[in-house]
Amino acid sequence: MDKKKKVTMQEIADRVGVSKYAVSKALSGKAGISTATRERIFEVASNLGYLDQQLTRRTMAPKTQAEEEERMIGILFPNIRSQNRESFYWGRVLEGVFRGLEEHGISSVLITDDSPHHFNKLMRPEALLGIIGIGLIDTAMLVELRSLGIPFVIIDHEDELVASDTVFMNNYDIYRKLTKFLIGKGHRHIQFVGDWSYARSFADRWSGFKAILDENGIPYTPHKELLQIRPTHHHENLELIRTAMQQLSENSSTTAIVCANDKVASLCMAELERQGKRIPADISVVAFDNDPDVQAQYPELCTVNAETEALGVQAVEIMQWRLKHIGMPYEKRLIQGELIIKGSIDSLV
Repeated sequence: MDKKKKVTMQEIADRVGVSKYAVSKALSGKAGISTATRERIFEVASNLGYLDQQLTRRTMAPKTQAEEEERMIGILFPNIRSQNRESFYWGRVLEGVFRGLEEHGISSVLITDDSPHHFNKLMRPEALLGIIGIGLIDTAMLVELRSLGIPFVIIDHEDELVASDTVFMNNYDIYRKLTKFLIGKGHRHIQFVGDWSYARSFADRWSGFKAILDENGIPYTPHKELLQIRPTHHHENLELIRTAMQQLSENSSTTAIVCANDKVASLCMAELERQGKRIPADISVVAFDNDPDVQAQYPELCTVNAETEALGVQAVEIMQWRLKHIGMPYEKRLIQGELIIKGSIDSLV
């Protein structure tokens, strides 16, 4: 059988209509390439199989036992958006990773910059057993890890262009359960609140929500503004929430909202209360995370417990397996969450 033809940067350049140098810069995460061109280069590289062919065993010289014991796991935790140690959600994910590594006696190094250029300046790839990524990570960084042959597992994020092992909460099924619970309480006019493009977890929750409505023959016409709301205090976001909640109150028969997470729910509930709405008498609210800060503000919010520490622990377990089975298919592991029923839901039956 003929050996599969190797995809080259020149082939990618020809398809995109740029120089080979531009392709090299884009794939290595260097500046000087427009966002649109960079995205097109990544798309073509992925479609041609270039990114997958980069996954090969590292051809490093055999290590002595002492050298092998000194190798560590890199924890890639980019300090962007709300991804930091102070965050309830992300901080506990990180603690789970630390706990899992400690149980296996593996040392680690925390990396908060996902620039390939900085990574190569600061790290010795041969010193890393693998990388556990937490949250959103730039595609260029994942391409660099793949080209270096460093195995990686990503928590709560996956890249459509660079396949890898991942671990998520089972967001799709959890939101099916949440929405089905509301339907069982007699609700038929339900809206989803949250920008599904903000995170893969938000997209999966929205998909689960829509699927249950479809299966039960319940009509759903999304409100454009509701699907643009994000879990931030940015002025534009707060103004969007004010407008959306006002429209929901004045021009809608909506009896319940399913929020992408507790933070989104808290922002919406604050605005609804400011407008004189009672929860759950006027509108029921459900969400996800069991965030203690939000629960302190709204102790009756019905939510789902995010098993954040378990995400980190499971990522370590997947990495341990991957290191022994480099060539096996990638795994997507899903963790269940417990529905916590409280007083923010009113029964209509």
